[in-house]
Amino acid sequence: MDMSKDLTQGLAQTQQFHRQYGANALLPEICWTEVFDHSTLAPEQLQALDVLYQSAVPLALQVFEELNFDVFTPAAYKPQGLGLFDRLAEQEQALLARLRAESKHLDAAVHHQIWSMLLRGGAVLVFKAWLGKVKTGHNQIDTTQFDELSDLLFIKTSPFELAQYLDVDINSTQDHIFLMQGQEVYLDRFNSLETAALFVDLGVYDAAFLSLRDDHVAAYLKSKGYVTDEQIEELQCALNPLFCTDLNPKQNYVV
Repeated sequence: MDMSKDLTQGLAQTQQFHRQYGANALLPEICWTEVFDHSTLAPEQLQALDVLYQSAVPLALQVFEELNFDVFTPAAYKPQGLGLFDRLAEQEQALLARLRAESKHLDAAVHHQIWSMLLRGGAVLVFKAWLGKVKTGHNQIDTTQFDELSDLLFIKTSPFELAQYLDVDINSTQDHIFLMQGQEVYLDRFNSLETAALFVDLGVYDAAFLSLRDDHVAAYLKSKGYVTDEQIEELQCALNPLFCTDLNPKQNYVV
């Protein structure tokens, strides 16, 4: 009896089960406090994650199923040329409509969290949580693959248009949470340069800090008068006074 073959077949059957049922919105339950074990989640943030999970994952799986794309195979590393970008982009309005319907009876605090998370990769995050749950049976983010494809799950809607659609007060004093699993930080990227500037306006980020880490963001914020080269250089020296000319590690803040 070939035990390894039986295990492989069993895993494939389990994954096929989750693909089929996930596309029909029958998803495994995820405990978000276990996933983000280094974060303290308020009730409205837990509700927001649930709404995003129940709304975004089935739509993504429907697209993958239509294109015969298997997220569990090595092809998921290289999604280019499969028409996925266009098909997922076509689903953005459907996602927003579903989110609005699912959150209609929830309070303003939950709406705000959905809006904030969605602009910073919330749909990506819940899909990776689904993938981690299905692949391992545990409450965790899958970090082994899907990085290139995951960027396709970032919505492209303007933050102001999204706020209007979800009935969100942009200037609310609600938190904009960052989530952690182990040493990894999530919800730290933006769907557009416009969103990056908005989060500077809201006081979530410092313009010089973002500019120091991302040259594209720096160019945009400088063009809008948020920051100057001198302010960026001052921060560089303040962070590393002995080696002002050393380059800080870069990060792509905008998808």
